[in-house]
Amino acid sequence: MCADARPATRVKIANSPETRAFLEIGLLLLHDDLLDHRGPDLLADHDAGTRLLAGLSQARLVERAEQEDLALERPKVLTVGMFRDRWRYKSRYTEDLIAYLMRPALLARKLRTLRSALEALPPDITLTDLVREMSRATLAATLEDPLWSLQTIVWVGLPNHPRVKTFLKINYEQLLTNWAELYQQVARRYGLELRPGYTWLDVAEMLNAVTDGARMRAKGMGSVAALSTGDNVVVGAIRAMLPALFTNTDAVLTERVHPR
Repeated sequence: MCADARPATRVKIANSPETRAFLEIGLLLLHDDLLDHRGPDLLADHDAGTRLLAGLSQARLVERAEQEDLALERPKVLTVGMFRDRWRYKSRYTEDLIAYLMRPALLARKLRTLRSALEALPPDITLTDLVREMSRATLAATLEDPLWSLQTIVWVGLPNHPRVKTFLKINYEQLLTNWAELYQQVARRYGLELRPGYTWLDVAEMLNAVTDGARMRAKGMGSVAALSTGDNVVVGAIRAMLPALFTNTDAVLTERVHPR
């Protein structure tokens, strides 16, 4: 961004409301093109370049911004000139857009939502019901979030892109660390004892793998898989895995246990 400008100027422009607005409009266009399929025909013969991001032209960005401005009391009034002041080439804009889509703040926000959901549960809730409520909240936090869908499309479509690879590594490590801490907190609440040979990161790895699989199936089939018991597949898998991970699950799965 603004490669020819002085460092202080680059920082000022990068942090300006207009720059953020261009990136937010870019995400709206990706939503139109990749989730709602309202963009141009990316398979048309005349459409050259990277198919995944081919619809992000300066003209479409400005046009989409004008549509958004109609609903605002204070329109942003983005122009092609303002775009060119920031990005000389479209490729530089798409690089920044990928970084913006993959920014760590989105994961942090999702984790705060899940922690809030856990803290809002009744103090005497059974472990089984806690697993049900938290699996529902965890799946909803991603399946109902269009940014998660866009992130998934981009990392599947551009697996070797440097910024995508960096995002995946940092995101995954941060996600597992936070889940490990959360599972340890839940275990203390119910007096669960981890079996020898396992770590909390092991627990996070295994439960995350189950949840990821359920998400992918749900996006493809339209719903989370349900078992004959009536529970969704994540709840069923976790309940099946708990005895192998902890020494005393039978005693606490259905009892109402007050926090310790």
